[in-house]
Formats: sequence, structure tokens, C-alpha cells
Amino acid sequence: MRLPLLLVSACAVMPARATDFVRQIQLLEPGWVVYDIPVSGKTGEILSKPLEGEGAIFQLYAYQDETYDPFSLLDLNAGDEVHVNVSLDSHLVDADLLGIHLDGILGGSEDTGPMPRRLDEITVGTHLPTASVTLGSEDPCPTPRTRADRPYRMQLSIRNLAAPGDPRGGIMRLTLERDFKFYHPDLHVPYPDGSGQGSYDQAWEFTRNGDFEDPTIYQALPAARPTKACGEETFAACVQLGEDREAVITSSKIQVWPVCDGIIEGIDPTHPYHAIPSEVRAVCHDLYPDSQTYVQIYPGSEILGTVGRVVASSVISYNTYAPQDAVLPIEIDPADVESDGRYTLELLTVTPFDGRRPERVAHITFDLDRTIEVRGTLSTSEK
Repeated sequence: MRLPLLLVSACAVMPARATDFVRQIQLLEPGWVVYDIPVSGKTGEILSKPLEGEGAIFQLYAYQDETYDPFSLLDLNAGDEVHVNVSLDSHLVDADLLGIHLDGILGGSEDTGPMPRRLDEITVGTHLPTASVTLGSEDPCPTPRTRADRPYRMQLSIRNLAAPGDPRGGIMRLTLERDFKFYHPDLHVPYPDGSGQGSYDQAWEFTRNGDFEDPTIYQALPAARPTKACGEETFAACVQLGEDREAVITSSKIQVWPVCDGIIEGIDPTHPYHAIPSEVRAVCHDLYPDSQTYVQIYPGSEILGTVGRVVASSVISYNTYAPQDAVLPIEIDPADVESDGRYTLELLTVTPFDGRRPERVAHITFDLDRTIEVRGTLSTSEK
């Protein structure tokens, strides 16, 4: 049912600082109540309002403008049946659950302030099935993430689906959907205008309760270069509510970071060197957030898997939230090239993948010949 919203009175304005918040849309037949619960820190837990009625929708919102205050709270009244306490600047409530349709505009259409971005949503209810989706990879980081060329796993747990023919009725089918979002190449977050996102054609339907797992999933972001895909994939467990509406029971996302690449500059492999090469460097792009990268040197032509001596000046480590670019100086120690001959420089990186074994990023081979040959004659003259 559609409920009109009427402005009654304004509450006090909080200090001018943006606050992320959780919105709880509480469903009560024949109306609804909305609570906005501020999130005071970056981590931790908050308590919801008491769950009543048929169910509730929880939405997590975040503001990008930290100087803006979203909480100019207004009291809104929808008739005599329900009282709503909402944030003026969040504008829109449009939800459908268990046969109740919610459609309301919160605040005026002339508001020009920054709008919050919805990050996540979950629906709970007395007669709804429950589910959990867990994504993970070889990277043990608490924030699920993987590399574009590595697989990840998905675990799904479903409970309280109604059995066919159950006289009490209920929801008998759950759909697992897979969506994606590309990240901004510099900010490493979803595009603020909502572009670069979509859904894959594939979906999976479940008609029974249980625990399910797919241990080998590869990212499918539609990037021009698959190994350079940068974004996230989301698995959402959904149930159908009515003919053209569905609710998200739970969801989980995993970040996809590109495979790094690099090049060793300052050496010409076709040119023999009569002294140790100087002004050599390695230029790296998209180093994995948890990685150690370095250059090693060893005698002879390149052989994959060779263990050489680490060039101390080139070692760099990261433990951060997004890929990194770096320029590594390569200062070859004379002790590493005691004799003349052919040498190989290799750029290697170590990440949580492949058992944290070093992976080659680039290599180059050069010849060192410090022997100086002098040709001439010695003569004397007498008078």
C-alpha cells in the first residue's frame, strides 16, 4: 500500500560533520517505520531497534563529503497508524516485502546537498528463509579480495525454505545472483556516478535447505584485459516477493585487483658493458596490496625458478588496501658480479597466492666484460 508522508515538525540539527548510518525500515501492517542509526566509528557493532511485525530491511549508507551533515532530522507522520523518524536528505524509500509496498519521498525535491551512497542491504522477516554467503581466497585479509588471475571460493548456507506442499505456505525458492562493479583506476573504489556496474546472466536457483560450496570461481569482470580487471563481484541471495519484486536476504562481495606488471630500465641487452651498469631501475604497476617485491641477480642466462642474490636497494613491501605503483632503484653490488660474463636481473614479487612463492614479473640479461685490450707497438730510435 502507498502511504502519504506529511511534515509535522523539525528536530535539532546535529554538528556539521557527515556520519555514516544504518537505515532500518521496519514493516508493520498496514504501515512502516524508518529508523536511521548513526555509525560512530570505522569498526565495531551497533544495535538495531527492536524487530516487530512482519520483517525489516537494513541498509548501510555512507557519505563522501565529510563536511556535510546528513542528520537534519524531521518527524514525519503517515496518518494515525504509524510514526516515522527519518533523515531529510536521504529522499527515497521504495521497498516491497511480504505484500507491503513502501513508496515515499523523504525531504523536498529541491534539496541540493550531497546524497548518501547505499553500500549494502539485507532483509529479515518472520516468514523469510535465512541464508549466508561467504567469499574467500588465498589471501587471508579480513576484507575478501583476490587477484584477477586467481580463483576464489563461495560458500552458501540456506535455512527455512518452505517444502513444496507445506500447508503453511512460505517461500520455496532462493536465487543466487552475481553482480559486478568496476573500480575507478586511481581511487580504487566504485565510480561515484554509478557507472561501470552490472549483473551477469548466470544465476543459480535453490529449492532445498543445506550448505553448498563452489571452491573454484574465477572473476568475470568484462574488462578489455582480463588480467588487469579492477573491481568487485557480489553474490546476493534473493527471494521473490510478489510477481515483480525480490528481496535480498544476504550478500557478500570480493574485491578483484589486477595482476602487476613491470619492466627493468637502464640496460641494453644487446650492448656489452665494460663496467657495472648504473642508473638501472625497475618500474612496477599494480603491485598487490599485500606484497613484497625485489630484484635478484644471478650469473648466466635467465632460467625460471633460479634463486639469485637479492639486490638490497630494490626491496619494497606493501600491506595496504589497494594496488600500488613503485619505482625500484637497482644498485648492483660488485660482490655480486666478481667475474665477467653473462648475468640476469629478475624482478620478482611475493603475494599470498601460489603459497607465497616468488613470481617473476620481468627479467633482462646483459654481458659484462671489464677486460681492456690495448694494441700498440713499442720502438726506440738511436742517433
